[in-house]
Amino acid sequence: MKNRAMKKALLSLALATGAMFSAKAQTIIYVDADATGSNNGSTWASAYTNLANALDNNGVTGAQIWIAEGTYTPYYSNSSFDIKHGEKLYGGFNGTETSISQRNPAQNITILSGDVYEDDSLGNYYNNAKRIINVDPYDPNNTLNGEEVVLLDGLTISDAYSTSAAGGGLGTDYPGVYQKGIRIYNCIFENNTNRYQSAFNFYTSYSDPVLEVSNSIFRNNHALEAYTVEFRVTNTTGAAYYATFTNNLFENNTTVDSVYTGGGVVGRFANFSFATFEIQLTNNTFIGNSNNNGNFHKCLFVSEKGSSANADIIMDFDNNLFFDNVNLNTIVMDNNAIWTTKYIGANCKNNGGDWTQLNSFVGSLISPNDPFEDYAAGDLRPTTSYATQGDTASYLSTWTDYDLAGEDRMDYVNGTIAIGAYQRGLVCQNTTATINADACLEYTSPSGKIWTAAGTYQDTIPNSCGFDSAMTINLTIIVDTSVSITSGGIELMANQASATYQWYDCDTDLPISGATNQTYQPTQTGDYGVEVTVGNCTEYSECHYVVVTGVNDLKEAANLSIFPNPADDIITVKHELNSNIEVSIYTLTGAQVSNTIVSSNANTIDVSSLPAGYYILKAKSGDLEHVEKLIIQ
Repeated sequence: MKNRAMKKALLSLALATGAMFSAKAQTIIYVDADATGSNNGSTWASAYTNLANALDNNGVTGAQIWIAEGTYTPYYSNSSFDIKHGEKLYGGFNGTETSISQRNPAQNITILSGDVYEDDSLGNYYNNAKRIINVDPYDPNNTLNGEEVVLLDGLTISDAYSTSAAGGGLGTDYPGVYQKGIRIYNCIFENNTNRYQSAFNFYTSYSDPVLEVSNSIFRNNHALEAYTVEFRVTNTTGAAYYATFTNNLFENNTTVDSVYTGGGVVGRFANFSFATFEIQLTNNTFIGNSNNNGNFHKCLFVSEKGSSANADIIMDFDNNLFFDNVNLNTIVMDNNAIWTTKYIGANCKNNGGDWTQLNSFVGSLISPNDPFEDYAAGDLRPTTSYATQGDTASYLSTWTDYDLAGEDRMDYVNGTIAIGAYQRGLVCQNTTATINADACLEYTSPSGKIWTAAGTYQDTIPNSCGFDSAMTINLTIIVDTSVSITSGGIELMANQASATYQWYDCDTDLPISGATNQTYQPTQTGDYGVEVTVGNCTEYSECHYVVVTGVNDLKEAANLSIFPNPADDIITVKHELNSNIEVSIYTLTGAQVSNTIVSSNANTIDVSSLPAGYYILKAKSGDLEHVEKLIIQ
């Protein structure tokens, strides 16, 4: 449950932070495993169905590779997806988009997998790809493409396996260090196993490299000897080198074998240049990482530098959260012959968690208690103790505005920032809630359903992570606007008790003077309704047609007689007029059920189809009218 929750949380963010790097207008190459066109990558319809083909056939430096949802594997175990032209790989498309901003990585999950033969479920990992992505700074003509910065955005990179190789998810083989840099945004590296650098390694000899990892998840990666990730710089010139890790989750990564030189379960930073290498780690979360055996370096990070006295490594930790990392002695261990290295900066601020070594940092908040809202359920939002304790000045304005779950990185109302990769404002799991709702006449639920009757209802909407928020709604309807017709169809009664009433003539839409009781008896035939007020609620009933009996003008003028009454099947209508009479029969609710023109002195009307009950009979000729109650037996 925990891993699934974090995966959903990450992918919901991909669109939000994809704009952190905007490449200039470049060639777009389309990849979709389900495409059925010409397989040349020119459009979605003609997309490459294999990512390896798309990369191998590309000759454009810095091309964008748009990859539709699905799972893609290298050709075979000893092959990789080869980046030779500084390509930018974007995942999360459904195969119809015309811009990067239209993709939805939460729905369109794009996986680059090492399970080449699709047999991992049988425990056959030995035949997986050793490395998923290989970054080669040389194109096929042996020309450098170093000025291009590789980009990975919205991808899941998983299931590399080797007991001897390095750089499982992504790698650059030393001394292939002529690529300028890499940006990793909104990616997941999971379930990769290598001897070294199970998730990735990246080496560069550029004097001004770009090394950025943001809003990504590294989980369940296994290094047999050492390191989940590694950055290495080797240039002999340059004033300083920089790498940044922001809003990332490192969870359940391990080192496995017991060896003399291993360890550094999360990462290694190597500086073989003649300048300072500075690594900034801000608002990351480190949980459940472990050194499983007797490695020499029982730590999260290893720093190593070359022979130059100027080749310092400075790691700056700000607003990071550490919890439940086991069999580790220290956060950073130096692996140098020159012991003057400043491997941890003097200005590390406002970190938190259960690690007592944080006491050496400024403003640390240390507690053995679980720092998460619901660790077991995968909700890694910080508790209130850590929700506002971060140092806002340490989070640069040039970084993304969003946390790992796609929520605002800062609380802009209160001017605070949380410790760790997540702000407190988001629930990254299925949630439940109970709503006690009062409505005057009708209630619109959060999903848009409309209910007009009191009762208990269920409703579901997705939360910001894409999980279900299930609600039980106990609904009370305050006003009952229904009306009953009583006293043989000539009196109206509002069914709502203990209210304020005003009866209306619906034909004129005017209130009836003095008609303010719960019941009202009209004095003439027409449509009537009532306005009902309870507390702050005022609602209107439907209009009801009432036929008032006892109008005798037509009966006297025509010597009209209607019989029998009560009737069974037939009623007879007799009159002494020379003109026709229209006879209509209505239910007590005003619905007309029969209409007959009586054209002679005596006519019969068949009422055999009418159910037994009370009716209103209305006879009319010109301006004359007669109304009486009719009983059908």
